[in-house]
Amino acid sequence: MDLEELIYLIQSGESEVLEFKESAGKNIHHEIAAFSNSDGGKIIVGVSDAGKIVGTDVKDTIEKVTSSVQSIIPPPAIKTQKISVDDKDLLVITVDKSSNLCSIGGIVYIRTGTGVRPLSLQEIVMLSSEMGTINWDEIPMLPKEDARSDYIDWFFERVKETRGKTIADDNRSRYLRSAGAIKNDKLTNAGILFFTEATENIAYAKIRRVGMSEDGPMWSEEYEGPVWKVIEEAYDNLLRDIKKIDVVAGTRRIKVEEYPPRAIREALINAVCHRNYTISADVKILVYPDRFEIKNPGGLMPGVDIKDPEHIPRNPSLSNLLYDSGYIERYGFGIKMIEEEVENHPMCSVEFKAGSSTFSVIFKKVLSSSIDDTDNQILKIINVPMKSGDIAARLKISKNTVLRRIEKLEKLGLAEKKGSGSHTYYTIKK
Repeated sequence: MDLEELIYLIQSGESEVLEFKESAGKNIHHEIAAFSNSDGGKIIVGVSDAGKIVGTDVKDTIEKVTSSVQSIIPPPAIKTQKISVDDKDLLVITVDKSSNLCSIGGIVYIRTGTGVRPLSLQEIVMLSSEMGTINWDEIPMLPKEDARSDYIDWFFERVKETRGKTIADDNRSRYLRSAGAIKNDKLTNAGILFFTEATENIAYAKIRRVGMSEDGPMWSEEYEGPVWKVIEEAYDNLLRDIKKIDVVAGTRRIKVEEYPPRAIREALINAVCHRNYTISADVKILVYPDRFEIKNPGGLMPGVDIKDPEHIPRNPSLSNLLYDSGYIERYGFGIKMIEEEVENHPMCSVEFKAGSSTFSVIFKKVLSSSIDDTDNQILKIINVPMKSGDIAARLKISKNTVLRRIEKLEKLGLAEKKGSGSHTYYTIKK
């Protein structure tokens, strides 16, 4: 940091990422721990709360800071820098955001506004889950006898159907332990989500579908039960919101969805699988006239880049159960599959939004790509195989327009290309 940047920071005033100290007091390690548990930040020692430069004994301050941070477990990453302003020495302490929760005597502090406060046990669990330092879904909670036998039977039937595994009755408990549904003879949170009426024990383990106008919500519908049942019911009802366009292709009448159902189903499964269940909020499906938004509590896991996502599950045991029962097709390919489905469905686009505590998948209609009279005329004409130039002549439009429209019809599975070069022609896809 240079002098100009330091002056700018001091003039900006204290904030969630900046603290002024006239001296290194006895509680400076609280501020350091709080910054490391939040988004990191800087402490400038030698500046009053009002932003007046008073200076400090840098050597003495470094010794106090070095001594005090030894009580923080695990030790945070900090850097110190001495800067002089008008013959007054200041010490800038830069604190990096930690990948683990840092505590002092078993107490975890966090930065809120320009202050510091200790976290409650529930907040520690929630933050640890968000940081990926604990797997909430692996915590044993209820007697295993609380699992519904019919849900367990359903699960093993699905394992047989989707994975080709036949599990003998006397091996079921062992299998559920290895999958993370049972631990220490108790149902884990993952087991509760899968084999009980989940919301009786985990209040926010549900999906809420909300009809939206631009002015706000108009109606809502909730889905409760084991997560696999919630996914199925929410998806089946969501399909009713997807309009289907009637298209005549040759002698066939085909209904084309405005949104790719497989991509929407994948986004819904991901929202249930990767949400943070310690946050008191449910998964929401917001249904707007021109878009769908599937929004879940919990941001991306540390180290996950939305542009190149890797499989780092927040709930690994729940992921295992969803995989074994056929809901997850391949680990780590959810976002890529959604992108591929949308790319091959020209009537909508998709956007991913990752916030600090939420993740959203937004499907938007692309109105310019809807099926219109010209597309229907092309489909009628190519009931008999025809070259693009001949189609253009028949409809009195440019060849480029024909090719662009046929590309859209190909993606929708309505038309197909035959031949190559000068012998290329187009026809209805049978």
